[in-house]
Amino acid sequence: MKIAVCLKGTEDLIAKDLKGKKILDGRIFFDKSKNLGGVNVVYKLIEQFKFKDYKDLIKTVSKMKFKFKGSFRVDCKREGEHDFDSGMIERGIGEIIYKLGFKVDLKEPKNTIYVDIIDDTCLIGVLEAKDLCKRDYKAKVSNQSLNACLAYFMLKLLGKGDLIDPFCRDGVIAIEAARMKLGKVYAWDENYNNLKNAEINAALAEAKIKFCKPKEVEDINVATFLPIASERNKFAVNDIKRFFENIKAKRLVLCTLNKDLVAKYCKFKIISEREIIIGGFKFSILELSGL
Repeated sequence: MKIAVCLKGTEDLIAKDLKGKKILDGRIFFDKSKNLGGVNVVYKLIEQFKFKDYKDLIKTVSKMKFKFKGSFRVDCKREGEHDFDSGMIERGIGEIIYKLGFKVDLKEPKNTIYVDIIDDTCLIGVLEAKDLCKRDYKAKVSNQSLNACLAYFMLKLLGKGDLIDPFCRDGVIAIEAARMKLGKVYAWDENYNNLKNAEINAALAEAKIKFCKPKEVEDINVATFLPIASERNKFAVNDIKRFFENIKAKRLVLCTLNKDLVAKYCKFKIISEREIIIGGFKFSILELSGL
């Protein structure tokens, strides 16, 4: 069986996508699937266990059996407070596997032993894919670019139907929507550089997207990452206000770092709300019903 690593808070829809089940925050247990749009890492599970401290973890690993062919390296990803760091784990487990007769290759190994630590739980497996959220079509990256796995999740919430992203930045939401074949996809950005970046990325992705102003395609679904209001970007407040004053939509899924402004200006009914933390930023994902 395999483990998929996804964004915390997206497990319900990603598990459904993979026909699997959540076993830990951000971890989905599944057999096989080609629907990896919301997944960042995949590894084939060898062992899962609880531990008390570093010595206990290393002791447990020393009793494990590893079966793979060719060279290896160890990569550790860690969440939580521990009496060790990732480097200690990589060296400690690497030494155990080396003593079993396997050859170490830190640059181009045939196998990467993936150590996934979440608080007091350790999962060990053979890495199959990583950094899947980094899409190959993103040749041009705009300021405030959205994580592609988060965009994919937003579109899963939105579901099928024609849609527009009126603040498209470098085009991630629109390109993901086109790839998912949800319906006709439209996108726009008042920032000229953002719009050009989106057009270039869409061409690289071979994504069928029409770039036009929102008023040209009213009464369809909306999926977007709202402008970020801050002391340096006070104009974003007016952008958000105008968005809610002018937009006409059937359904909306919005990503925002300014939930208070959405509450202040939004004229739609909020159906669901969840928070997703990426890189220390708390994103609010809001599902709304249209008028």
